[in-house]
Amino acid sequence: MTQKMKFADFEAERRGSSSDGTEWLAPDFLARVQLPPPATAAGRRGGGGTAADKPYVFSRPLVHAFKAALLVGQPLLLTGEPGVGKTQAGLAFAARLGMPVERFTTRSVTVAADLLYGIDDIRRFRDSHGSGRLPLRDYVTLGPVALAILRSLGPAYRLEPGKFNEGNGISATGWARFAENFALEAGPVSLGDLFPDVFGTADGPERTLVVVDEIDKAPRDTPNDLLVEFEEMRLNIRELGLQLRADEAHWPIVVLTANAERALPETLLRRCIFHTLTLDDEILREIVEKNLGDLGVKADLVDRVLELFQDLREPRTPAIAMSRPPSTAECIAAVRAMHLWSPDHSLADPGLRQAVAMAFGKTRADLAVAERAMDALWGAPA
Repeated sequence: MTQKMKFADFEAERRGSSSDGTEWLAPDFLARVQLPPPATAAGRRGGGGTAADKPYVFSRPLVHAFKAALLVGQPLLLTGEPGVGKTQAGLAFAARLGMPVERFTTRSVTVAADLLYGIDDIRRFRDSHGSGRLPLRDYVTLGPVALAILRSLGPAYRLEPGKFNEGNGISATGWARFAENFALEAGPVSLGDLFPDVFGTADGPERTLVVVDEIDKAPRDTPNDLLVEFEEMRLNIRELGLQLRADEAHWPIVVLTANAERALPETLLRRCIFHTLTLDDEILREIVEKNLGDLGVKADLVDRVLELFQDLREPRTPAIAMSRPPSTAECIAAVRAMHLWSPDHSLADPGLRQAVAMAFGKTRADLAVAERAMDALWGAPA
């Protein structure tokens, strides 16, 4: 197998041949050139990932907010403009603490049951008229909060007929239909017996961090319907007769994010620790360098992009005022694009400047604004 050439070597060769850049469109380009790896993280654990391979810089106020949420046992509600790092903060906390994480992305149709559990009645009905109905448990889909509650108790946690231990147990009706619901004998059972696919390799209780993204996108009733679950960490699967409450020693951690697209219910706000993430100039460089540390980006290049970034966020003239200020994520993308575009990072290269502009601007008008800002800072392109 022929070894692919490095992207930078290809770019140097292309420039040396005084070509017009159409080699990038040649059929054998992808076969010849080893492109840089994508910027997204891989290797996720749980439902959303631990962000172990995505470096995160914690500001002191954010750490204080997270500590407060842990001490009082309440959800941490993170607000801030899009791209400021709210979701990544939750994933990074899980990585730092070495715990599994469940990530849930809220949509406009999200209901409370999506975070708790659901039953596929359509599949169950179809199976009853076809291959045969499975135990009811096999039609239950557990949401992130339910998974966190189960993991807090652990696979060895025992349930016995007719007994409730600290609110945990199976009702008399549930035991009566135990064989139908679980395909098990109605005797003492463990949670690992009831839900063998939940715990993975864990042999004991685990604390789970649940990240609920953009909860302000959900219908207003959805956060209100989750107040008890967030506050008391209770799970009641009525169809199975199962009632569970999280173990206090492994109490799940909940991080909610919101972009302030709509006001959240006061009843939810009263039950949360609140913190607004803002862009901190003092740690912005560290954020960029940590996220792109494997690329060996030069300090002067970071200086150039940070200068442009600050100019776009706090324009000195109306001519370079964007419709939406760029975010940290877009700043990182701009540095990455500029570094990888060519070995010499020539600020006179119109293609490089266009790539940087496209990292910051997401409309035609904002692209023009970014290009004007670069002209003002770096001079006209070649």
